[in-house]
Amino acid sequence: MFNFNAKIFVFISLLMVFSPVIAGHATNLYDVEMPVVDESAATRWGAFKRGLSEVFIRISGDSIIMDKLKVPAPTAYVKQYSYAPVEEPTTNELGELLPYRIKIQYNAGSMESYLLENGFPVWGEHRPDVVVWLAVRDGRNEYVLKKNDKSLIKTAADEALARRGIPEAWPKYDAKDKKALSVADIRGGFKDPINSASKRYSRGPALTGSIIWNGSQWQSSWNLLMKSKARHWSLVDTDYNRLINKAVDQAADAMGVVFALHGSVKNENLATIQLDVQAVNSIEQYNRVETYLTSLRAVDSARPIRVDSQAVVFEVTLRSEKTDFLNAIKNDDEFIEVEKPKVEQQAVEAPSIDNTKQGDTKQGVEQPEKTVETQLTANQQDVIPMYYYKLVN
Repeated sequence: MFNFNAKIFVFISLLMVFSPVIAGHATNLYDVEMPVVDESAATRWGAFKRGLSEVFIRISGDSIIMDKLKVPAPTAYVKQYSYAPVEEPTTNELGELLPYRIKIQYNAGSMESYLLENGFPVWGEHRPDVVVWLAVRDGRNEYVLKKNDKSLIKTAADEALARRGIPEAWPKYDAKDKKALSVADIRGGFKDPINSASKRYSRGPALTGSIIWNGSQWQSSWNLLMKSKARHWSLVDTDYNRLINKAVDQAADAMGVVFALHGSVKNENLATIQLDVQAVNSIEQYNRVETYLTSLRAVDSARPIRVDSQAVVFEVTLRSEKTDFLNAIKNDDEFIEVEKPKVEQQAVEAPSIDNTKQGDTKQGVEQPEKTVETQLTANQQDVIPMYYYKLVN
């Protein structure tokens, strides 16, 4: 029977032959839908322009990116579009009927390149699920929105999160959740119980909101908890839909600061590091590590260079700053940073020298020592930095 090392060797060999790169999860970051009054060229151009802005905001992680960016011609970035009739048309602010929906798909590579070439970061497809804890009090009713709830407020939150490309995880808020997290904990934004309860659904950030109707307007307080930082803000509005969109924009902007990456456009500027990931003792765990690394936008390539029964070492070539990559790992919570494993040093016996030929030996030894020192200095300049982590189970 194969041991783990043999199995993983065969597994890696198959990967190299049949699957050199394990792709990240595909999303619809570059797709936009909106209702329109007709199929005319003027209406279509307006939809292209609005959709382009929405996608640039989504992939930059910045709600005001269009104020900073020289806006290009929208048609240059449209990959394809189509129309579909609407069964129950609504009206716009001018009272015009909106009987069609236009579906637009934009060119991902072109839009990402445009941002990077102009000095702006890109928040790519690798996005952790955000656990949403939303406590609502509308009059005498107080409740926490759950996964299967049908609610205007929940629908508004879902649409706002989708607009910013943030995958959400709504809680069950069953007996188990209630025991771990009270409504008071949600309203207070208490970090420890929120993080503890959120682990049931995701290792990503947690977004908490407290929304209260006071008879004339909605009052709200919000908290975004991430591994690297926490944010708190308050909002007031007479319209719950507008309030929730403002809250989600603030949360998405804060996440964009953490997860959006400045990439390297030129291959010669790519940095290389090594990751020693411990607690990897099965093929499934190995696959999980490689899939995770290759899904990160900061990673250009990741290849295994050493595998044993408890750990794997990957050589990772980055397309962004090293600090961006390390920060992304910290906030994803897939790995925990650990100290370098202690390795027992074996004593090396120094060679003996014949004293009778000490004079002849001295000249022969000094020159090699100088050569070795020179080579060591040169090699130290090319040392690839190693970082040590443990896989979170």
